[in-house]
Amino acid sequence: MDPVSSVDSMGVARPPRAFTVLIPRALQPTVDALPTEVRQRLLAELFRVAALTTQERTGQVHGYTYALRMEVAGCAVSVEMDDPRSRLMLTGLSWRRHHS
Repeated sequence: MDPVSSVDSMGVARPPRAFTVLIPRALQPTVDALPTEVRQRLLAELFRVAALTTQERTGQVHGYTYALRMEVAGCAVSVEMDDPRSRLMLTGLSWRRHHS
């Protein structure tokens, strides 16, 4: 007979782990060089996407990894969603300073 965990025997699904947001060391100087408002908007959007991904996973089992590109506060942003590790990783960032 296979062992059964107490959580499984009660029929309670384990809640999904929240996605963490990872900014690799190589991209940290680029993030740090952004104007404060742009950096705050970028980080807020990364955490918003991570939170939405966590909500969408509730009650579902996936195991996928996919890439997403988006525009945030004038920045071209690339992220990788790694479901098995519950991680959203910034993989690309470019920003062009706008001259007034």
